Parts: sequence; C-alpha cells; structure tokens
Amino acid sequence: MSLHEMEDYQEVIRKLLGTLTPEQILEAVPAEKLMRNLTPEQRLAGLDPEQRLAGLDPEQRLAGLDPEQALLALPDEALRGLSEAYLRTLSEPTRARIRQRLER
Repeated sequence: MSLHEMEDYQEVIRKLLGTLTPEQILEAVPAEKLMRNLTPEQRLAGLDPEQRLAGLDPEQRLAGLDPEQALLALPDEALRGLSEAYLRTLSEPTRARIRQRLER
C-alpha cells in the first residue's frame, strides 16, 4: 500500500499544512502554481483599490466601462470643463453624479 492510499492521508496532509508558515509553503509550491487555482476574487481579496490597479495603464484601468462610466473616472477639474450642451446628452443618473461631485 502506498502512502497516498492510506485511509487518513488527506487529513494528515491537511494538519501538516496547517502547521506551516506561508513562506514554508511557498518554498515547496511556487506562488504561480497556487494562484492558478484561485478565482480572481480570491486573488484580489484584501487588496486596496490602488494595489489592485498598480501597474495597469490608464486604458486598462477603464477597460470594460461604458463611455459614461469612464467619464465619471475623470477628475472634478475636467468635469467642470464639460459644456452644458454635452452634459445634456448624458443620462440623468450620470448628470446627477457629476452635479453631486461638483457641489462639494
């Protein structure tokens, strides 16, 4: 009978791993291999937004946003420069968020 076939093998391994520090685990299994088994949400858990976005180009930070959402990513100074005519082309929820930000 091999070690893997022992009845309590998984339990023993789980207990052993529970006694190891993260550093000791990473010595045995590369971080890349561990990360492949995690969902994106698990990989990013505990990180501040700034840490999540570190290293991304501005275009990458806004990827997947519709134009009005991207517009809301602009600084207040840029939003103040938008014409009233342009603002009227935006949806009411977007206009309301811009008004709210600029009233501060």
